[in-house]
Amino acid sequence: MIQHATMRRTIMSTPTQSNTARIAQRAAQLICNHQQSDPKIASLQATLELGLSRKEAQPNEAEINAAIADYRQLFSPNYDADLLNLRQKSLALLDFFQQFQPFLIGSVLKGSASKHSDINLLIFSDDPKVIEIFLLNQQIAYSCKEKRTQYRQTDSPAIAFWFDNTQVHLQVLPTTARHQANKKADRANYEQLKQLIASSTQIDCIATD
Repeated sequence: MIQHATMRRTIMSTPTQSNTARIAQRAAQLICNHQQSDPKIASLQATLELGLSRKEAQPNEAEINAAIADYRQLFSPNYDADLLNLRQKSLALLDFFQQFQPFLIGSVLKGSASKHSDINLLIFSDDPKVIEIFLLNQQIAYSCKEKRTQYRQTDSPAIAFWFDNTQVHLQVLPTTARHQANKKADRANYEQLKQLIASSTQIDCIATD
């Protein structure tokens, strides 16, 4: 009972708590429960759900991330291990698709993923059929549909399949888009993800010493 009461005090708002903190907590819940992925959109939705004015001071990304960490500490005690597992799977996939110069994007890279999150990759080919043939040759069952992308606001193939009980989404872009993608911080290639895994593992080891 004491534990449940403590959890309620932490998650539920108090009369003296700022509206910004309340918004951050609710936005964190939306992100952790996969109802939203973008912090700004989650913050706006949280504001509306709490019945607050849009003029309220919105939490910044650092405040939302702190609220996410608090939420996971209470409700996802295996979060670090689950995230590491997903990132290791992603590393294997980046190696598998290396000829298509892939990037990892989305919640697994950002660290907002949970055990059952999908893995999202950007891959590059001027002929998407080449990727489908590659998957067929590897005897991988997949589905394919068109999806709107930010690259020139065009539709491009989105391929989905399962890998080790995790769903994987491939967004296929033309090779000319890779130079643009390479400049962005919200994606990682094989070496960058490998370094991220190594650094996060080292931090965990220090924390447990």
